[in-house]
Amino acid sequence: MSTPPIVVIGASSGFGAALAQDLAADGIPVLAGARTPTDLGEKVDYRQIDVTSDDSVAEFFACLKNDYPAPWGLVYCPSDASAVGYGWEVPISEVEQVLDVSFLGFVRCVRHVIPAMVDSGRGSVLAIGSRGARVPVDMLAAYCAAKAALEQHVRCLAEELANSGVRVNALGIAAETPLAREHLLRKQKALGRDASYPPLPDVRDNTPLARFLLGPESRHVSGQVLDARPPAWT
Repeated sequence: MSTPPIVVIGASSGFGAALAQDLAADGIPVLAGARTPTDLGEKVDYRQIDVTSDDSVAEFFACLKNDYPAPWGLVYCPSDASAVGYGWEVPISEVEQVLDVSFLGFVRCVRHVIPAMVDSGRGSVLAIGSRGARVPVDMLAAYCAAKAALEQHVRCLAEELANSGVRVNALGIAAETPLAREHLLRKQKALGRDASYPPLPDVRDNTPLARFLLGPESRHVSGQVLDARPPAWT
């Protein structure tokens, strides 16, 4: 039987792309997906998925079931740059979009992988959370609320999966990604700020902690929410 893969959802750019390429460079099978067509190199099996569509998610994971053994890991990275502004002013449609991508997409995806992981007696699910789930951030109420829902769902799943061999954790990254920069640009505009926000740390600085949480060395770690330390100015 071939080596179980790690599935990375939201791999078109930013942290998901960096992690998928980092894993694949070490010979780890990676099935990556996102809504945007992207070339991550021949070592990454990349397929399109729209996490807001039940049908698209089901089709993506049907390919996983057909082409691979039960996955070792699932990493969920998608989020959305909508709904930046004062919490009482942002359109409801944008709030719904942020929740659908950042939280409900994760719920859609884990439904397709956790049963196979439980049957195999092992697996690691990693959701990319945010410090904003626990520390209020002005102009990003919807994003923070979506990440708070995501992280609490992670804790509940970990409790439900105790003693199954399947672990579920969340990781808050601090990185210069297209999403993070879009948030900062929109926040700068909304606040009428002249100076741009400084760069965040390189996205690859965050991959070692993700790989630890995915690997067997962290087999006793579940239900945890870990954060990379953000810059002081944030």
